[in-house]
Amino acid sequence: MNRTLVAAAALLASVMSVPVHAAEETTPAPVVAPFAAAEINTVAPNITWSDNKLSRRPALLPMLYVSYAALQAYDVYSTRQGLSRGAREANPLMQGVVGNTGAFVAMKAGVAVATIAAAEKLWKTNKPAAIGMMIAGNSVAAIVAARNTRTLGQLR
Repeated sequence: MNRTLVAAAALLASVMSVPVHAAEETTPAPVVAPFAAAEINTVAPNITWSDNKLSRRPALLPMLYVSYAALQAYDVYSTRQGLSRGAREANPLMQGVVGNTGAFVAMKAGVAVATIAAAEKLWKTNKPAAIGMMIAGNSVAAIVAARNTRTLGQLR
């Protein structure tokens, strides 16, 4: 498990440290009437109003956000199930938190929100890095989910 976490952390660090240059953006067609951000977002959720020009997010990024949040929720569920069946928390940093369901849920939600917010902020300056960060985060969360699933299977 420790080798997996170290490898995942190294992957995340390497993705974050690689300089990536985005292709030049093309200028969108002029907008006839200015719209408020709320109006644009209700019509087309993947469009945001930024610096007086339209910026489209690829469908991949919101999907990565949803999958990351779902993996975090599954981690809470599978960890709670494992603990109720006699398993122990393998991560020493989490051992003090998993005993309190409210604190555990709040911490996992905070991690998910902070990660997604960091990707959103990164999206403004380095779009490929934002996508890479979310792919790395989803990969680590998927590894944790797979390990939890395996542990639950062994406890049956």
